[in-house]
Amino acid sequence: MQGNINQDGLLALYSYNIYANKLVLDAAENLTEKEFAQECSPSHGSVHGLLSHMLECEAFFLAQCQKHSIELEFVDLSALASIRRYWHKLEQEQLDFIGSLNEADLARNIQMQLREQQLVFPVWQLLVQAMIHSVHHRGELSIVLSALNHPLPTFDIILHFIGQSGQSWPYA
Repeated sequence: MQGNINQDGLLALYSYNIYANKLVLDAAENLTEKEFAQECSPSHGSVHGLLSHMLECEAFFLAQCQKHSIELEFVDLSALASIRRYWHKLEQEQLDFIGSLNEADLARNIQMQLREQQLVFPVWQLLVQAMIHSVHHRGELSIVLSALNHPLPTFDIILHFIGQSGQSWPYA
């Protein structure tokens, strides 16, 4: 069964993605330079490696949807401040792009190469992939940051929805 997601659904999910990424970046601000670079991640070495990887993947999938290449190799991602700056720019680009899409745009197929294989996906699936990929690595960062004695706050999407609606969470 293959479904679809509309523009409003994507915008809601990307709004949450921005919120959750901000919580992670805020928590990373409390790390020392040594902790930021410390080998502690099973997938990407360090908090720095994980954050850079997440950013690069979100940028990659957006670029695929926009049919242009990414230029992250020209951006210095060595410090958290530069990762945050570039991520903020990317988030605005993501929201602007998604906001410009209609149903036909969301369903438009993109041919791309992943490793040695040519694959075809509709735009909406690549946008969902970028966001869900970050969800996966935020879970990993939750474990890694907790091990470094800098645990992440709870970032369940319901908390984001509560904040957006002006309600308050009764269990804070």
